[in-house]
Amino acid sequence: MKRGLLLAFLILSLIPPAYALEGYMPLLAISEHTDGFVGSKADLHVNINAGSGRVFIDTYPLSKVDTQISTRFARDIACDFLNLDCSNLDFFYTIKAKTPIIGGPSAGAAISALTTALLLDLEVNSGVAITGTINSGSTLGPVGGVKEKIDAAINNGIHTIVIPESNKYSRSDIGNIDLVAYGRGKGVKVVAVSELKDALYFLTG
Repeated sequence: MKRGLLLAFLILSLIPPAYALEGYMPLLAISEHTDGFVGSKADLHVNINAGSGRVFIDTYPLSKVDTQISTRFARDIACDFLNLDCSNLDFFYTIKAKTPIIGGPSAGAAISALTTALLLDLEVNSGVAITGTINSGSTLGPVGGVKEKIDAAINNGIHTIVIPESNKYSRSDIGNIDLVAYGRGKGVKVVAVSELKDALYFLTG
C-alpha cells in the first residue's frame, strides 16, 4: 500500500497542472488477402492533455467497435497499474494503417504500455513493437496471427517484438513453431512475457 501511494505521489509530482504528453510506437496487425492472412504495420500515436477523463479514438481505416472498447479498457488498465486517478486527463489515440486491418483487442497491450510510459515520462524505443490483449491484473492475453506479425516487423525495421507468453508457440502444418527461435533465425528479438510491467521494460528499458 505504501509503495502504491509513493508511486502515485511520484507520478503526480512529475506532471505539471497544465501539460501535454505525446508518444509513438509501431503496431503489428494482420490483414486478410485472397491467399490468407498477412502481417502489416500500423502506427499508434498517443496524446495526453489536461482534461476531464475523456478518451478519443481516431482510426484509419475505420476500426470495429471492439477496437474502440479495448482502447478505453487499455487506458483504464494503465491508470490502474500506476494507481493514478486519470479523471483530470484526456487521452487521444490515433491508429493509422496503409491497408485495412482486422479489428479487435490485439493492440490492447501496446496501448497500455505506451500510455503507462507516457504517464511516467519514460523514453520509448520506436524499434519495439508489442502485440497481445491486456486483461484485468495487467496480464497479456493471446492474439492471432503472431507469426505473420513477426514477419511484418522484420520487413519494417522493428528489432524487438514483445508477444504474450501464451503465444510463444504457433501451430502450423509441420507442428508447433517456437516463435522466439523463429525470430532469432530471422535476425530479430522476440520476447514472450505475461505481464504489463515486463512489456514496459522492453519498450522503455
